[in-house]
Amino acid sequence: MTAEEQKRHHHHKHQRRGWTLTKVILVVLGVLILAGGAFAAKVYMDVNQTAKTVYKSKGKTQNKRKVSEKVELNKKMPFSILLLGTDTGALGRTEKGRTDTMMLATVNPATKETNMLSIARDSRVPIVGYGQTAKINAAYAYGGIPMAVNTVQAFLNVPVDYYVLVNMKGLEQLVDAVGGVTVDNDLDFTYEGHHFEKGTVSLDGPTALKFSRMRYDDPRGDFGRQLRQQAIVQAVLKKATSLNMVTNYNKFLQVLENNMQTNITLKDVLNIQQNYGDAMNFKTLQLKGTGQMIDGQSFQVMNPTEVSKMSTLLRKQLDLK
Repeated sequence: MTAEEQKRHHHHKHQRRGWTLTKVILVVLGVLILAGGAFAAKVYMDVNQTAKTVYKSKGKTQNKRKVSEKVELNKKMPFSILLLGTDTGALGRTEKGRTDTMMLATVNPATKETNMLSIARDSRVPIVGYGQTAKINAAYAYGGIPMAVNTVQAFLNVPVDYYVLVNMKGLEQLVDAVGGVTVDNDLDFTYEGHHFEKGTVSLDGPTALKFSRMRYDDPRGDFGRQLRQQAIVQAVLKKATSLNMVTNYNKFLQVLENNMQTNITLKDVLNIQQNYGDAMNFKTLQLKGTGQMIDGQSFQVMNPTEVSKMSTLLRKQLDLK
């Protein structure tokens, strides 16, 4: 073989080896992409199944919006969510329990804000459909989601577009499902045998539940408790959307299925994720009432002028006249 032939033969061997190596790399990448796609498809299917399981309509509620004001999430329209936390037990129990946690969030992508109003559980209001004045947290116990939604709408004169109902006992399981959370604590206190130091605290499920329940030793009372609950919910959401949860999401979904119900569909969730990211700047609001004993019960009696001011603020956030 001549020198020229040896050179061509040597060059051809390198070409063939290089092409083979390239094909191997491409095949491996293809397998990974297909595997990733299959995994992503499985995640979507599992999440979709959970979304279907927890979905439950608001039922027969009073429509506080005009037809022209109907929320269309794909058009980035402002909307509201009523967050309800039941006190004990599971959602399927015979006795519903009271919604000791009540927060109304108004989300506006234009202002890039989410106003979160904590509603005092002992607020004295007319319970719509029940015919009596009582504590607002009793509305759910008396008439489920429809009565709770109608009562909040009448109290604040704002529409409730969506709701999320969570069994607060499930909060413990959610925290454990994401591997625990870290929150900032602005009050040094001891509750049910556990001491919570002021500053950054790490919480597992049981301690998170204790952290969220204390209110009598807090000078802010129920409002202080709601602030701690908000901190835990935000920490859980942050952990739940981290990359570490991608391969460990089934437990989280199972907890949601056992402890949550909502009228938000998976399509709604995807629209919110895509169109409302800029609005996740939380602004905490509070309606302060006056503590009064009426017929042997302790109530928070709201100032009508303050309620009217809050209503105006919320309606402006929702772009309502």
